[in-house]
Amino acid sequence: MTLFSWYSPWAWPAWPALTTMQLIVGTQASFADLPFGVRGAVVVLLIVINVAAWAGAAMLVWTLAGQWRTVRRRPPPPA
Repeated sequence: MTLFSWYSPWAWPAWPALTTMQLIVGTQASFADLPFGVRGAVVVLLIVINVAAWAGAAMLVWTLAGQWRTVRRRPPPPA
């Protein structure tokens, strides 16, 4: 999803990173005004946040699907 958010025309795959950046930086500072090293560190941090968020979402879906598949169903009542 992180690669998809970088190379696609949509912004929704990057919402975890974009929301984090908006909460931390807000409209007070410009990303372009930061020094090169700080910009690199911020990009790496945002990638880690995005990957972690999507991995958590995938793990949640995987866990719920696994629980749904392994739930014992009651046999039908005898007729």
